[in-house]
Amino acid sequence: MSKLFMHGTSLKGIEQLMVMVPNFQPRRSGIVINNYFNWEGGVKDCNCNLININNGWNECGYIGSDLKINVDRCRYKDIVRECFGKINNYYVQERLKSLVSKFKGEIFLNHNHKERFYNFLQKKSLDTNDISLGYITILFLLTADESLWKSSEDIVSQGKIDLKQICLKEIDTEAYALYQTAKTISTGKECIKINELADGELIDDMTFKAIINSALINRYGAEIFLITK
Repeated sequence: MSKLFMHGTSLKGIEQLMVMVPNFQPRRSGIVINNYFNWEGGVKDCNCNLININNGWNECGYIGSDLKINVDRCRYKDIVRECFGKINNYYVQERLKSLVSKFKGEIFLNHNHKERFYNFLQKKSLDTNDISLGYITILFLLTADESLWKSSEDIVSQGKIDLKQICLKEIDTEAYALYQTAKTISTGKECIKINELADGELIDDMTFKAIINSALINRYGAEIFLITK
């Protein structure tokens, strides 16, 4: 008999996400999207199993330092490699290779995702230069899924993003993974991990793309939207 009460239903994946935590590998194998990671020690001191986000990335002297100036020459695969290349998980690396190979010049998942994102900004008379990277990134995640956006649009419209107010009752596994990623960015706590990203049955390819691209946005800025190759 399955250990999952929701086995065979549309809620199975969400329940799996909720009960997996005790069986995960040690914390060093998890993803932490951390807005305040200290880069002063340089790359050699970084734990490269973590996806670390930092608005002061310029100090590292890597792609991020020249992205605004040379965005027309930057390649998606190089940015992905720089950000995630040293994660020590075979299955995540294979998924990243597949993601890069399928990149067609669009950071958004599809036209609907892009439309939801920019329609909201236009409605609020906002520009990506006017709001924080954290806000842009969370908005990118919440608009990636129609059902998640329906549950969160009114809350986001209040001027700040209070993820605790979002009703998760109607969302599926993929939307829940997006929500957990947004929560990770918002709180700096470990809400989604490498083990989950490695599991293609738990997090499908489109959701994987949204999660990876959200980390790129939060790390390198809105210029990521201009990457076309």
